Amino acid sequence: MRFLLLLGKNFLYSLNIVVFMISLLFYILAAITERHRIEEELRMASQANRELNSYLALSEKIAEDRERKRIAREIHDTLGHALTGISAGIDAVKVLVDIDTDRAKEQLQNVSLVVRDGIRDVRGSLNKMRPGALENNSLKEALSKIIREYEAISNLEIHLRYEWDTIDLDIAKEDIVFRVIQESITNSVRHGHAKTIWIDLLEEEQYTMTIQDDGVGFDELHYGYGLKQMQERLMIIGGSVRFENRSGFYTYIEIPKIGGRHD
Repeated sequence: MRFLLLLGKNFLYSLNIVVFMISLLFYILAAITERHRIEEELRMASQANRELNSYLALSEKIAEDRERKRIAREIHDTLGHALTGISAGIDAVKVLVDIDTDRAKEQLQNVSLVVRDGIRDVRGSLNKMRPGALENNSLKEALSKIIREYEAISNLEIHLRYEWDTIDLDIAKEDIVFRVIQESITNSVRHGHAKTIWIDLLEEEQYTMTIQDDGVGFDELHYGYGLKQMQERLMIIGGSVRFENRSGFYTYIEIPKIGGRHD
């Protein structure tokens, strides 16, 4: 009898140890899982923070004063909200498309609304960020104004051939054309050490722009911040650009008469 009691006590003791070990194992597994989840969330948060800081740094770089910085942050907030909604909506559509096509279509309609609202908000912000020369002037007047300014402060001669008088460009295209020409002139002076620049704005099958200087040109083209910005700006309106070395730096730009991401 005593033996049975002792055996029972040992069994209970062993059972308690087994239960304890199993509980400890589950606790450790849960702790490891939770730790991995937290580490993953921290990694994602750190990545998002780096991307946000990178975008904010770019906004700061292109902003010229406090008001432009405020508007740049406004664009960031608008785009961030819109892009987050679009991304979440597309993920939902991926799940629903094979399960419930009607709900998938409904979700696509929601995504479309977010896109349209985002475009409208960004356009409103961009309108506030128009180049100063374009505030109360036409594109031709604004270009003539900066050409006079460049010629007045440097030993530079700029010839403008403007054949877009009958063209009614929207605000986005005007702003981008102005910024591209402004960047081109700056590059010709800063990097090309040019003395003369020829700028032609022509209407052919598409709107075309050519910018030629008599500077040093290039042997191998390196895409710096300015040239990349030029490409990105033109892509917004469906435009394209190529650069060539033609006894100086040559830029050829095409802009579609209809189309572009903003339309």
